[in-house]
Amino acid sequence: MVKRLTSFLGLLAVFALGIYLAFKASRLFIYRAGFAGSYRYNLLFTHYGWLTPIAALLGVYVGAASKRKAAVLLEGKVLRHDETAFLTHWGHALSTLLLLGTGVYLGFLFIPRLVGTPQAVGFLFNLHFVGVLVFLFSVSMHVTDILVGNKLKEHLPEVRDFKDAIAHYAAKFGIGQKPREGKFLASEKLSYPLWIASVGLVISSGFIKVAAHIWNLPAGIMGVTTLFHDMGAILVGLNLLVHIVMSSIMPWSWPLLRSMITGYAPAEYVKSNHAKWYEEITGIAAPDELARQSKEEGVRVNG
Repeated sequence: MVKRLTSFLGLLAVFALGIYLAFKASRLFIYRAGFAGSYRYNLLFTHYGWLTPIAALLGVYVGAASKRKAAVLLEGKVLRHDETAFLTHWGHALSTLLLLGTGVYLGFLFIPRLVGTPQAVGFLFNLHFVGVLVFLFSVSMHVTDILVGNKLKEHLPEVRDFKDAIAHYAAKFGIGQKPREGKFLASEKLSYPLWIASVGLVISSGFIKVAAHIWNLPAGIMGVTTLFHDMGAILVGLNLLVHIVMSSIMPWSWPLLRSMITGYAPAEYVKSNHAKWYEEITGIAAPDELARQSKEEGVRVNG
């Protein structure tokens, strides 16, 4: 728990420092060229754009160096989210919310810019830069952890996942029986390629937008890039909305929400909702699986 608290305080410190620097850089100053003068503000994208690849590389380093903890059953609880998962999840969540919020206020597709003063525009642009750094760090950390740990397969959907996802949520309303699920629900695995596509689109187009603050790029390229960047942001926002509703608001997901804070989920919850994973951890079949096996044995005997 100490490591989680340290990670969370570290994230808060990064955001607090970023907000302070964003605010300070957005203060207007007089820029003089000869006898003429105008008010300007400093744009962090222009002065510190080189930090974007460094943030990504730092995430790669941390992701590769992280030592993941195996899931264990201890005192009626199962370790579901270790410290690495805690840092990547909350870093990604907070930075995504910051990016979406500042992006909408700065003007977004058909939505006009919602701020008018130069200081406010500069402040939001600089806040967006802070969100970019944390976002790149958390995404690259997650990707590295997945690849180094050879865990990509367990995140990707299988043929039967669509059917299992429907059965899972139908069972929540008393319709049918719950399917046997692993550590990641079928619905989570179905959404993973959508996250890859949307985040990949946002990052690839975002790097071009950052590069435009360093080099002069053609207006046509920037127009197309901005369109794709906004479309990617919409997809990320929709994914995040569904994720929040299904993993935080719905009562049946509250045990997992608590585990994203404490690290542990109740064993009974895991046994009931992640029967295959529970069996992998303990070597003991969950009650619903035992009942299914007994039913199959009965059918074979009667047959």
